Amino acid sequence: MQRIEKLLGPLHEGVWEVVIPKDEVERLPDSQWVRSRINIPTPGTIASYRNGQYHLHETATEYRVHLDRYDPKKHPFLHLIDDAPLVLMIVDTVAALATDSRNALRNTGSILEEQKKAWRLMILTGLFLILLGGWMASEPSTTFDSITRLMVPIILIGISIPFLRSGIDIHPFRIQSAGRLILGTGIAFIGFSAFYEEPEWTAGVLLLVVTAWTFASAWISFRHSFRNRKERFQEEIPRFLVGTLSLLVAGTALFAPDTVIIVLIFILAGISILFGCYLILEGIAFWRRMKKPRLKI
Repeated sequence: MQRIEKLLGPLHEGVWEVVIPKDEVERLPDSQWVRSRINIPTPGTIASYRNGQYHLHETATEYRVHLDRYDPKKHPFLHLIDDAPLVLMIVDTVAALATDSRNALRNTGSILEEQKKAWRLMILTGLFLILLGGWMASEPSTTFDSITRLMVPIILIGISIPFLRSGIDIHPFRIQSAGRLILGTGIAFIGFSAFYEEPEWTAGVLLLVVTAWTFASAWISFRHSFRNRKERFQEEIPRFLVGTLSLLVAGTALFAPDTVIIVLIFILAGISILFGCYLILEGIAFWRRMKKPRLKI
């Protein structure tokens, strides 16, 4: 059994991702690989870890490792706009939900049999999310007003917590990452301020963040694409497309903010409906599992 770090050399030679079977390497050292709580959803991933610029996705049978351009602890802002552009997060979230929904009925063996009433809760929750998504799509203006008044402040405060926790160490008290601490404090401040501001102010800040985020992601994507267009043209096509979509979103948010608001609400509604479908399929799969005859010994 060898250490996983010895198999990551191809990542520094232009390979995008290294796939390693879990039974061929040692367990991940806790001191080097830190659990990552904030990640773009990917199908089949059960946990994610980081070690500097290495980003590892653990599945049931293998480790998938790729190399981020920026270490999130040292450069949180650059990591956010380069490795997690808004367009890519939305696309991957929808793709992950769609994939998990397709596979839900096939994965009955992985569901815990002890939770005998869980399938009812899954189906009821799924129906609620589908109805919620339908209401959001039919009432985008009311939905956005509710989001800006309550949900945005709560979400911002929740997002700030992982950054604050990774930015400081309590025992003993020390600053682990000044960048993450500043980012987390800023997000928390905006979140608490949003409770006392008018919805128009919160909407303006939200659109400003979307515009800045997508424009910065587009600029970095285009810069990397044109820099590497001769050496790795085919590999840079997806990044160029992400940059183009990011620039389109940034321009729309700047010149037609009402359109962006409606589109974002429809995206949220679609994600809610997809997640509801996923829970219903998981509930049906669990119910089928419970109905299977048991072997009596």
